[in-house]
Amino acid sequence: MNFQIVLASKSGIRKKLLDKNGISCEVIPAHIDEELIKESLLKEKVTPDIISKNLAELKANKVSKKKTNVFVLGADSVIDL
Repeated sequence: MNFQIVLASKSGIRKKLLDKNGISCEVIPAHIDEELIKESLLKEKVTPDIISKNLAELKANKVSKKKTNVFVLGADSVIDL
């Protein structure tokens, strides 16, 4: 099976990780307002892992609307101290 992977993130580190593991992909940033979304979720008192999962899903969904018939990988990380 041959399929195309699109990384819905502008993170150079994620791209390097995929490349290092022999996974080629096209990078298409989602361009979402992450800060606005984080603020909204924090007001709802959600946990950092939920924030990260929501951002990753939003990125993947947005890019999936532009690129069909490909595997879209959305990713995000949140640091909580």
